[in-house]
Amino acid sequence: MIDIDFSDDEQAPEGSAAPRVRHVRLDSHGREYIGAGRTAGGPPGETISPAVRWVALAFMLGLAGLGARLYQLQIAQHQLFAVRANSNFQRDDVIPALRGQLRTRDGVVLATNRAVYDLVYLGRRNPQDPAQAIADWDRIRYLANVPKSALVGGQPREPVPAKEPDVVLASNIPADRLGALSEYLVMVPSLEIRERLERVYPQGTLAAHLIGYVQQAGNQQVGSGEYTRGDLVGTSGLEYSQQQTLRGKNGVRRREVSASGRPLTESVVDPGQKGKDMTLTIDSTLQKAAERVLQEGLADINAGRWKYGRPYETVSRGAVIALDPRTNEVLAMASSPTFDPNWFSRTPSPNTAARNWAVDPNRKNAALDAVTSNRVVQTYNPGSVFKPGTALAYNEKWGNFTMGCPPSYYFRGARFNNWAHFNLGVVDARRAIAYSCNPWFYNSAVRAGPEAYSRQLKSRLTELGYRGTTGLELVGEKTGQILDVDDYKSPKSPWYPGFALNMSIGQGDTLVSPAQQAYVLSTIMNEGKQRPLTVIRAVGDQTQPPKPARSTVKNGNVGSFQLVKEGMRLTTLLRIGTSSFAIGPGLFPVRTAGKTGTAENGLSQRYGYSYTHAWYEGYGPLDNPNFLVVVFFQNGGEGSGPALKAAKKMFATRWCVPLDGAGRTIWGPQTCTGELGEMHRVRKERGLE
Repeated sequence: MIDIDFSDDEQAPEGSAAPRVRHVRLDSHGREYIGAGRTAGGPPGETISPAVRWVALAFMLGLAGLGARLYQLQIAQHQLFAVRANSNFQRDDVIPALRGQLRTRDGVVLATNRAVYDLVYLGRRNPQDPAQAIADWDRIRYLANVPKSALVGGQPREPVPAKEPDVVLASNIPADRLGALSEYLVMVPSLEIRERLERVYPQGTLAAHLIGYVQQAGNQQVGSGEYTRGDLVGTSGLEYSQQQTLRGKNGVRRREVSASGRPLTESVVDPGQKGKDMTLTIDSTLQKAAERVLQEGLADINAGRWKYGRPYETVSRGAVIALDPRTNEVLAMASSPTFDPNWFSRTPSPNTAARNWAVDPNRKNAALDAVTSNRVVQTYNPGSVFKPGTALAYNEKWGNFTMGCPPSYYFRGARFNNWAHFNLGVVDARRAIAYSCNPWFYNSAVRAGPEAYSRQLKSRLTELGYRGTTGLELVGEKTGQILDVDDYKSPKSPWYPGFALNMSIGQGDTLVSPAQQAYVLSTIMNEGKQRPLTVIRAVGDQTQPPKPARSTVKNGNVGSFQLVKEGMRLTTLLRIGTSSFAIGPGLFPVRTAGKTGTAENGLSQRYGYSYTHAWYEGYGPLDNPNFLVVVFFQNGGEGSGPALKAAKKMFATRWCVPLDGAGRTIWGPQTCTGELGEMHRVRKERGLE
């Protein structure tokens, strides 16, 4: 711009002393720029309209706002947006936590983990676009053995974003194919090989019902936020009840990926935390013996079927629980029929047909077999193994008495039968237990009065351990029932005095579990000292302290406990004792005490005596008891049959007593009546382990 002043006399006002000067501003092209005038000789001045001022102000405020926003983004919130920017090329993956191992007390691994690899499809933006086609798809499909169920039209099924982030095309890819498969996936961003932890049960069916099994977290569990996809969640047994101890804490691996999603580098942000290992109280030798005797019992069950002309069974249904009664640590816990936890934990299942059969509710005898149900903690009619408890409860309140033991007992015109069709002679409470004399127990209910008797039994036997849990670290333990006169309040289910007589011998509406039976027997054997059962010996490297014991003795009276123990000793000693023919003196080298049980139930009432429940409970050696066992066969027949034979085999295993094929003692070799270490040593010397 060039400023020039011109004289403008014609426009000077009259009387003006100074000439009027015209100020002109020329641009670079010599054209006049219309600006403002000023008076010659005075200070320069400009005249700006109000509209221009408002526009300029608005422009200045806008620039100030943009500057403030730029400061906020570049300075104040730099860290936040730096992290967001990084997320554009970083991806966080879960490092699955190693689940804690389960071992027996003698070191046998029952549950552990292994790494397996799956082929995972992440999806494509446009599967129909030829440019996004999966290179070498046919080779990849062959190497990974992708099943047809994961495909649509021969191509991978696209993930549904609302339900799943990806699709697992193939699980457990064989190790010898991983290398070749990885080469084909280098240039395929929509496919990746993903590592996964799988729960493995190396011993198969051993202790299956106690251990339980795991499965991958379902959509509902993932949706709850407690688990991430791929987490292992306990479904039954200790895997379920000890989930929080075993599961551990997942870690985080951060990967730098290319724009196409292919990993470039990785680093561990959080290594996570391994779940705690657990050592169980179970001894592997005794556990194997328990499972073996349940299977061998099928032949004895079918011998009873043949005797009564009934069809043979194809499945043994029963339970065994064995304790060290000094601590109430469970040394063996078995249930039959059994299953392999690997059927459910591994993907794909190593035996899909067996898994489906085990859980199929529509197959024949599904409810009766209940393959995955742990019969140790289910409840059944106990029959005569209930008698030691009822004898104790009666004797504590009303004392002992003596009577003859006839074949039948009559009460108010009704006949109640004994198992023997001949008179067993004069009995008191001790011999009533030894002979399993039903009439003595019937008479005890009548002498006390059926109503008072029922109340005493319910109250006292609850204190001894029935009608409650036993302390086992398992979820779902049944508590059973013992009903007294006050429980029959409905007109449709009235009380009858004869109920008390049935109650006295463990019949009628009485239900107990094998675990409860072992719990109560331990309390009686320890003369009233009651300690909860346990299957956990150590968590991590911390040995669990013994569970606290309590006394169930009434008014310092241990005499009733001693009376019952004497009756159980006579069971194996006297000629008419119900188990003396199998483990009496001269037939078995270790002295024991015990009780047989034959329990009526719904099936036996329909199909006959061979369908009764078979029970046996016993313990020894008598001078220093270190082993207690309860055996149960559902609809197995007489207690002095399969149950007693199975208990004898358990005793023989624990005390190193060799038996021949018929179950008879082979005399001569050393027995091992000490601790478990001695048992293992002697068995190893004989080549049995």
